[in-house]
Amino acid sequence: MSVSSNINFLGSYSGITSESIDSLIAAQSGKLTQYNNQKESLTKEKTAWFDIQTRLTNLNTKMDTLMDPKSFFSKKTTSSDETKLAVSAGTNAVSGQYEITVERLATASRLTSGQILTTGQTTTTALGFEGTFKLTSQDTNEIGSSDPKTLKQVDLTIANTDSLKDVITKINAQTKDSGISATIIDGRLSLTDAQMGDRTISATSTTDLADKLALNPAATGTAKATLATGNTAKIIVNNMITLERNTNTITDAIEGMTLNLKGTTAGSSVSVSVADDTDNTLKVVKDFVEQYNSTVSFVTEKLSVGNPSSETNVAGALSGDSTLMRLQSSLRQMLTGGVEIQKTDPADPNETQKYDFIGSLGISVDRFGKASIDETKLKEVITKEPDRVAGFFSRSITVDGTTEKKKVGLAEKLQTVVNSFVDSKDGMITAKNKTYDKAMDDIAKKIEAFNERMEAQRARYVKTFTALDTAMMQAESQMSYLSSQLTSSND
Repeated sequence: MSVSSNINFLGSYSGITSESIDSLIAAQSGKLTQYNNQKESLTKEKTAWFDIQTRLTNLNTKMDTLMDPKSFFSKKTTSSDETKLAVSAGTNAVSGQYEITVERLATASRLTSGQILTTGQTTTTALGFEGTFKLTSQDTNEIGSSDPKTLKQVDLTIANTDSLKDVITKINAQTKDSGISATIIDGRLSLTDAQMGDRTISATSTTDLADKLALNPAATGTAKATLATGNTAKIIVNNMITLERNTNTITDAIEGMTLNLKGTTAGSSVSVSVADDTDNTLKVVKDFVEQYNSTVSFVTEKLSVGNPSSETNVAGALSGDSTLMRLQSSLRQMLTGGVEIQKTDPADPNETQKYDFIGSLGISVDRFGKASIDETKLKEVITKEPDRVAGFFSRSITVDGTTEKKKVGLAEKLQTVVNSFVDSKDGMITAKNKTYDKAMDDIAKKIEAFNERMEAQRARYVKTFTALDTAMMQAESQMSYLSSQLTSSND
């Protein structure tokens, strides 16, 4: 008799049904509940560590920004006419205001061929001539240089089956080497110098191929090529200094500034200003403090013991975790601890080591580890002492009596602590995850083994109680038989 038919027959005489067996199995499932509770607890802990790692990683990103000089010495620029002149400035730019006149934009030299295609021909029609020609451009910043050593040259071979489209494909395939690109305009070849300025480009050949391609400026009629040499960009700074460059992106006119020329100013000038971007520095520090507070708050939440006296108390997922407590302590100590200042004489062991503290920047930390900013004070320090603020977060000092350098900035020291937790190879969270994975794997195996035992137990119950029902059925059948025999005998 199959298990299915056994279950259908079960309880027919004894009254012990599959529901009765389920109750018997459920009475033995306390261990399974324990295993599932352990699994749920481990999952919560692992998830909590994952969230902590995310916050620490974000904190690391903020500290990377704190260690970037651009965060403290960046400049903000303005232009009175962005459509004519856009400007940007590096950290070495000097604050000030400038008047700039854009008299001329830089343009590239172009060699346009005479008419190549005749009536009825298209750009894909075979030209029917072959040979080799040479493309030459000036690979130099010196305007008008004819030094052969500075010339870029490539040889291009044309087959008689090549079309005008094939020709420009071959030219553009060697633009990197020739410094010349090509396109087709109204059945003509148009060659453009990759660089701008008053420069020459040419197409020559020892045969008549250059003439057949109408690239000879000395030719006559419709075969004559036209060379339009480019212009240098021309600007006047503060109505005094005239500059010419072979580009519309000028980086060497004003120290630390890049001028992007977009259009001429028709005799007028564009006002350009450069100033320290203290707002950016303030934002960088505020972003760091906000992420620090978010991290500390989350850690505190996960370590919370709640209210143990309450029957409905809910403790943090990592309450009592010594590793997380160590992280919490380290974060607080890093922010409240001082940052070393370089001694006047690093070799003097008697000189007292001095420290700078975060409170001097207008940042305070309460007893719970939460940081707050006095923006007015912080902005004042940033404006007056940007070097000091930058050095507080990222600084190297010489170790006593040696040439060794030690990084002592807050961001650097704090990042060392954070990395000890989030490092993907040796970090504490990685080690924690391995422990959780192993524990959860062990529990999964125990649950599987327990379920197998319960299924075996269920099968034994079904077999036993089915046998009981069978026996009771047989006994009832025998009693009916005996009763019928006795009745017959009496008759």
